[in-house]
Amino acid sequence: MPKSNEKDAYFFSHDCNARNDPKILALRSVYGAEGYGVYFMLIEILREQPEYKLAVNKYIWAALAMQMQVDASRVEQIITDCCTEFCENGKPLVINDGEYLYSPSLLRRMGRVDDISNLRREAANKRWGNRPCKAESETCKDTEDSGVCPGNANAEQTDANKRKGNKRKENKTICTIGAKEKKATPKKSDPFVAFADGDPELLAALRGFNEMRVKIKKPMTDQAKRRLLTELEKLAPGDRAAQIAILHQSEDRCWAGVFALKDDGPYRSRSGPQQASAADKAQALRELHDTFSGGEGG
Repeated sequence: MPKSNEKDAYFFSHDCNARNDPKILALRSVYGAEGYGVYFMLIEILREQPEYKLAVNKYIWAALAMQMQVDASRVEQIITDCCTEFCENGKPLVINDGEYLYSPSLLRRMGRVDDISNLRREAANKRWGNRPCKAESETCKDTEDSGVCPGNANAEQTDANKRKGNKRKENKTICTIGAKEKKATPKKSDPFVAFADGDPELLAALRGFNEMRVKIKKPMTDQAKRRLLTELEKLAPGDRAAQIAILHQSEDRCWAGVFALKDDGPYRSRSGPQQASAADKAQALRELHDTFSGGEGG
């Protein structure tokens, strides 16, 4: 989700040489600076949306035109071409799936930012959860062990003082931050976080694959996630870069599982598009059939 504080509200990474990206060059060659401006204004608008996606409805072009001060038909033409014409290795600048308008590049970039923020927040919560805090009342100051007293402990201490002639030293309270409750109900660990082991790019790739599975209505249980991680480790033992590429390959192709990198895809080689063999195409069709046939996920 986009951050709500003002410091982070308008952040998203932007390469200083984005104008020279092949897809951007194609956009500029047709629409010039106008197309470049429309595209990046759209990216800024997407950055402000929940989940970084803009719902598609009959008013979307008029609404965007009003913000961009460009004719609605012109905005629709430029963004539609961004979805269909300006592509590299089958990946367009923007995707319109009929329900949402979004940028794959922005999702990847913000996914990394959000994952890093979440890891830092979890680490901070863990540090503060183990650190004793100042006492909330003088009752806690008189105890042998310092900490935080719940509000009702103060009330109980006051009643005890009244009943026993205000003998506060005889009513000692040990103040904690619910350590026993935490031990009784340990937080459920996330298999993806444990597998990523602090690698934000790998964690972002795992989360992106999981979101794709939810979108194609084949969400994964924790057991299914562990089987996926076992298979991923078999395909690329200890090679984080290859594991990320495998996850991106499955996410981009809406595959329910992970498979060895295809020679005809953009993940093996960046030298240019290659022609897939008939056997590879047949295998891809079988995998797509398995994905959407309602078979058991995992």
